[in-house]
Amino acid sequence: MPRREQERERERERERERERESAASSSANLTLAPSYRAARVGIEAEFGLLLRAVATCPQRPLAQLCDVDLPESGAPGRRVRSAEIEIFPKGATATETKMQTSKIILWPLAFLLLGIVFVGAKEPELRQLNVVFRHADRTPETFPKRFPNDPHMYESFHPIGPGGLTNEGKRRVYHLGEVLRNRYRDFLGSSRDDHRESLFAISSDVARTKMSLQLILVGLYPPSADSKWHEQLEWQPIPTYYNEFSKDTFFNSDRCQMFIDELTRVRSLPDVQKKLGKFDTYLEELRKTVGKKSKLNLNDILLLHNNLDIEKRMNLTMLPWMNDVLADERLIEMRRLYYEINSYTDLLKRLLSGFMLRKINEDMFEASTNANFTRKVTLYGGHDKNIIALLQSLKIYDGHFPDFTSALIFELWFHDKGYYVKVRIRRFFTI
Repeated sequence: MPRREQERERERERERERERESAASSSANLTLAPSYRAARVGIEAEFGLLLRAVATCPQRPLAQLCDVDLPESGAPGRRVRSAEIEIFPKGATATETKMQTSKIILWPLAFLLLGIVFVGAKEPELRQLNVVFRHADRTPETFPKRFPNDPHMYESFHPIGPGGLTNEGKRRVYHLGEVLRNRYRDFLGSSRDDHRESLFAISSDVARTKMSLQLILVGLYPPSADSKWHEQLEWQPIPTYYNEFSKDTFFNSDRCQMFIDELTRVRSLPDVQKKLGKFDTYLEELRKTVGKKSKLNLNDILLLHNNLDIEKRMNLTMLPWMNDVLADERLIEMRRLYYEINSYTDLLKRLLSGFMLRKINEDMFEASTNANFTRKVTLYGGHDKNIIALLQSLKIYDGHFPDFTSALIFELWFHDKGYYVKVRIRRFFTI
């Protein structure tokens, strides 16, 4: 065996030894769940189970869900198809299955639930929830210089304003809170006021995500009789948080210089240039259609598709060219290409979703090892790009676009001295 390979093997053995020692000293040792069988048990209208993985690595419950490493400091398909679940062999040790990844549990868009039936074991216990959701329905954003031929680029959308939440959106995200309350009622407990230490809610530094976070909390934590302070108001104040836009690594890490530099490098790669080059003729045709003076880019495509889709949903006047562009499969393909290029390398994936995944991972570790850790729920109010970035890092993104109030839910479960993670999705794709 070459000397370099011997050194690598010794380093791997030292790493395995450190993990064994860490697992042995942990107050809540994360071992493999016992042998079980999986069965498809029914359909859920609201939620679908996307992924289940046994937490064999104590320090990093989410690590084996991702092909890329979580940061140490701070080609999409067309449709989801069903896949098998991988069962870890009975009696296997954490070392023997180190960093193994369960196969992805994916069902068609009807959200068939692949249930887990445990044989001869206690009922699984939910320990923690992390919910990443997209903001609610909004008005179009106005870019008159980008799309001067779109008549709605000159509207004020008073009193909501461009990019603001619509009343339909407010109702929808409030309903999401109600759905979460009903679904996780047993886990959350009967008290609707127990949120001071059991909840952390954070959003991006954008008005529509801040408002969506407030509204989901109204549905999730309505006041009890004891805490109701106004006879006609079913609402109680709950603190929410956000990071300043320029310092936000959870929701806006695509604005950091490292990401921009890497994305610039990736876009210059020959294979990426080839992918983009296929659309040169279409982009020139589209530029003339929308009226932009300069060349269209992928960011323009994202904004254009979002705006046209929203304008049609709001029953705004749609000129013939607007309907034609919205129905053109090439526009959708280019938006998919936008997301593909934004996560083209491991570095881009880490920068887009790694910080949020790391935080979720740390909270799961605390929930599984620290008896004094009281947080049950963390809410992340973000954007469609955040959900897509997480799915890409988990290798389960299939090329569709998350609808308003779509939610990606990470559930930490405990079963017979073993922890595992379930990932669920709610109200997913628009296209």
